[in-house]
Amino acid sequence: MKALRITAFAEAVTLILLVCVAVPLKYVLGMPAFVAALGPVHGVAFIVFLVVTMYALGEGLINRWGALRLFIGSLIPFGGFINERWLAHQATETH
Repeated sequence: MKALRITAFAEAVTLILLVCVAVPLKYVLGMPAFVAALGPVHGVAFIVFLVVTMYALGEGLINRWGALRLFIGSLIPFGGFINERWLAHQATETH
């Protein structure tokens, strides 16, 4: 569960940086280098998050609805932070 929380947080941070910092810099100030650098970082964070989510699903740490919730939350800016808090709550319920 800890790995899932960490990857949810990393995915959320990279998405926020991409959407709220890099994209405005590209389109407002004409600085595409930040998107070029941060885009792949977020892509890797997202893929790792999905892999860890599928592993957690396979291990029975979360159910299908939990996995779907995590996936949808990862697509929405700031949703990853909500995911991480939900996972923290889930972890305390199981211990």
